[in-house]
Order: sequence, then C-alpha cells, then structure tokens
Amino acid sequence: MIFYGNELVQQTLRQMIQRNRTAHGFLFYGDPGLGKKTLARRTAAALLCSGAEKPCGVCKSCRMFQDGVHPDVICAETSGKLGGFSADTVRQICTDLATPPNEGDAKCCFFFDCDKMDPRSQNLLLKAIEEPQDYAYFFFTAQSPAALLPTVRSRIIALPLGPVSEEQCRSALEAEGFAPQEIQEAVGVFHGNIGRCKDFLQQEPIRTVAALTKSAINSIISRNEYTFLQAAAVLGKQREQALLFLTLFDRTIRDAMARKYDASAACIGCDAEGAARLSERLSAAGGQAMHLAVDKAYAAIQANVNLPLALSALCASCMDAC
Repeated sequence: MIFYGNELVQQTLRQMIQRNRTAHGFLFYGDPGLGKKTLARRTAAALLCSGAEKPCGVCKSCRMFQDGVHPDVICAETSGKLGGFSADTVRQICTDLATPPNEGDAKCCFFFDCDKMDPRSQNLLLKAIEEPQDYAYFFFTAQSPAALLPTVRSRIIALPLGPVSEEQCRSALEAEGFAPQEIQEAVGVFHGNIGRCKDFLQQEPIRTVAALTKSAINSIISRNEYTFLQAAAVLGKQREQALLFLTLFDRTIRDAMARKYDASAACIGCDAEGAARLSERLSAAGGQAMHLAVDKAYAAIQANVNLPLALSALCASCMDAC
C-alpha cells in the first residue's frame, strides 16, 4: 500500500527500523484525514514483519496484521461521551504489555484520537512509557501535540503530518477508483487532504457542509443575512458538521485575505471563486474581525453553547465586518 506525501517523516521511520533503533513511543499529529492512523499501523506492521522488506505484506505476521488478528497488537478502546480512554482500559493494557510477544520480537499498542484523553489515564500509562519493555511500542494519534501531557510527550517522538500535493491527492483518489470529475470537485474542497477528499466523495453530509459553506460566503458577499441563517439552520444540532462548517468558512476567509494581496495565491478553503469575490470588498480589519468571530463561534460550540445561537452571532459579526 502506497503512503503518499510526508516523505521526511516516512524516511525518518524507515531509517529507525533499518538501523534497529526505533523509538518505543510515537505521536502522529495533524488535521483529520492526513493518514495518522494509517502511518501508525504501517510502522507497527514493519516492526512486526518477519520479511526482508518491511512491511512485506506476505509473511505470517503481515497477513495476521492485515486481517486484524495479530496477537501482539493492542488497540485501546475508547469510552464515554468524549471518546477518551478509561483508567481500567489503561491498567489492562499495562498488564497485557507485561507478557512477552506471542509472535516475533515486538508488541504494539495503539491509542488513536487522543485529543480527549484525560490526564489521569495518561499518568497511569506514564510508567509503561518511561520504562518500556524492550518489545513494547506505543503509537498515539491526535490533532495537536498538546493533547498529551508534557511528561508523556517528552518520552516519545512527535511527528507532524501535513497535506500532500494536490497532484499526489489526485493520484491516490484515482487509485481508489474515483472518477476524474469527482476527484476534481473533492480536491477543490479539501486540496491535499486525501482522507477528507474520500469522506467528501463517500459521505453526503460532508458534501452538504461544503455547499452550505459556499452559500454562507455568497451571503456575506451579497449582504443577505437571511441566506446565511438559512444555511446555518440546515446544520440544525449537528455539532460535528457545524465545526467542519466553521473550519471551511474560516479557511475561505483566509483565502480571501491572501488573494487580496496576491491574486495567484493558492487556496486552502472550499470556495476559490467565492474567496476571490470576497477579497474585493473585505478590508484587512474586516478579515481579522471575521476570523475572530469564527474562533468565538468554534469555542462556543465546543463548550456546548446553543448551536443556532452561536451561528446567528457569527452571522451578525460577519455582516458587520464586511
């Protein structure tokens, strides 16, 4: 399986494995869709592989890993509304790690999506990370390195993942069998984020959020507050979709400010045409005000403030700023 982009990170991991000097703990961090879990699994598969080229994909270990039945792979299960890891789960994993591997020389433990991992669970895990068994390896993923306590981060290697080039993204999507027109549309929204582009093509709610973002941008340009509120109303009480809406909206504001000073600036938002039109009427102060309003709305929604109220306040602030 090809892993696109982030060549420096991949090279670092390859050299560690080839020299038999692999760290016992890794944190892969970055935006959703960048392949953090995929790279963590790929690295673990290489450590468990018994073939010459690691991971070879054909040895017994690789086949068990691909089938999800490898006895030396531990995937921590999340629990609770926030999707964290309970103290009981961490204790059980520490107990499991005390037992040597069943196959080969490594035992790999995954903690995916650690953004909501509470300090108590991290502190329970700290001793196992501080003094790991020779065969024990830990893999964490999160959007930000700040998700883990400084005491944990200081004992592992944190590796950031970024978007790939749009050309690489198109190649990856072509390999998945998507049509050229679909790929072009997805890349226009999420650019070099392969995972998000696949979500866009496979999940109707993601496409709906992108369309609502474009509608909201157009309503700001035309100063049509009603259209903006209509778009916000479609989100209803869908918190995750609202947060994605704010992310795409903010990126398009960024594109408008970039294009205000450089018409050829690359876009990272979902509406290049809308950004170009918005740049014609948005001042630097107005752009900053809109960005701050988005930040305020994002924080409010994360704090479980009434979603329609937060988006209505955002609408009013944006209309005042433009």
